[in-house]
Amino acid sequence: MSKEINGTAEKPALYKMADLQKKPFTPRGSSTNEFTSDETGARIASGVVYFKDAEIPFTLWYDEILICHAIEDSFEIVVDDVSYPLTPGDVIWLPAGTSLIYRSKGTATAYYAVTPADWAKHRPQT
Repeated sequence: MSKEINGTAEKPALYKMADLQKKPFTPRGSSTNEFTSDETGARIASGVVYFKDAEIPFTLWYDEILICHAIEDSFEIVVDDVSYPLTPGDVIWLPAGTSLIYRSKGTATAYYAVTPADWAKHRPQT
């Protein structure tokens, strides 16, 4: 069943981890599969991100919720020299403007949701 929101028909969409086409890892050690975004008509962007032996410094320009799904060895997010180690099932909220490091040993998998849905279009110019 679909419903009308803001003039757009919406209906549920099911995404299964088993159906993901794992994309190649970037040189920094991440691989992302996006489920929803402004391009799919959603008001929130979401997907699954894999980290493999990663050490990725990053500053968010959007709000992010990250739910840890699976870890091979260890996964943490470091903010202001404070380590937030995650285990499967843990959730962390990261507000826009946060400077952090995504760090994994082995492979870690997480579900993410970010807002706004068109977050990529708001990337700061460097």
